[in-house]
Amino acid sequence: MSENKLKVVFIAGCGRSGTTVLGQLLGEVEKWLNVGEAVRYLFDRSKELPCGCGASAFECSLWKDIIGAIPSDVAQKATQALRIRNFPSLYMRTRGRQVPEGFQPILDTISSAYRKVAEATGSNVIVDTSKYPGTALLASLIPGVELHVVHVVRSPHSVIASWTSKKGYLAVHPPSKVVTWWWAYNILSEALKSRCQTYRLVRYEDFARDPGTVLSQVTDDVMGEPVPLPFMNGNTATVHVQHSLAGNPSKFNTGEIKIQEGGKSAPKRKLLMDLLTFPLQARYHYLPAAQKP
Repeated sequence: MSENKLKVVFIAGCGRSGTTVLGQLLGEVEKWLNVGEAVRYLFDRSKELPCGCGASAFECSLWKDIIGAIPSDVAQKATQALRIRNFPSLYMRTRGRQVPEGFQPILDTISSAYRKVAEATGSNVIVDTSKYPGTALLASLIPGVELHVVHVVRSPHSVIASWTSKKGYLAVHPPSKVVTWWWAYNILSEALKSRCQTYRLVRYEDFARDPGTVLSQVTDDVMGEPVPLPFMNGNTATVHVQHSLAGNPSKFNTGEIKIQEGGKSAPKRKLLMDLLTFPLQARYHYLPAAQKP
């Protein structure tokens, strides 16, 4: 691989906001590689989840050697450092692109993982859907990495409906916890604006209505010019098997997939959830008075 900067598209936002399918579609762009929640999973493997190729991550031809080479003490330190509650401290400690004391092995591990999979697949752009904002902060400190952030937001009602319904190997969580996540991940993802080459806010609902336009905007941000999207046909995309770690079980959906909004909340919770989330709903144009023109 050349010494040119490796472009990393980091997809931030709250879980169940459509980040998995966005990552899949971006992974179909020529020489773009979707690695799923790779960096997050490399360190925190509390659950052994299969790679998108169907093999165990520890048996996957692309990932097994990379995962096996990570020292346990580095993985443990990174798992703790990247937790959402530690983001404010990490943000302050990395001002001026300073690498916090003791964090260089973590940065080296992330950099090595990105570089090795890029070289192995001939890719120029890595799509990482790890979502943890702390992961993006550390990626921004890696020499030779050009970080682009795509912050995906989705109506809290849809996010809550998704997290409170069983889906494959993912756990079910109560609305109270999900609301906290929705607030934290979205607010902290906005803090990444000053740490990346480009930042784009994407509402999942807009993406579901017109995925081609959103993909064109994102790829133009990264490449600086239009990029062909031959795999798109309206709201339908042709997706191949990808080496994506962790993430939503929908990563196994291949062939022709339809992009749709889905996810409706139970009416009895709507008023309460609106009261708990209205400031950010207004910011992201979800309330009637704040709808986009």
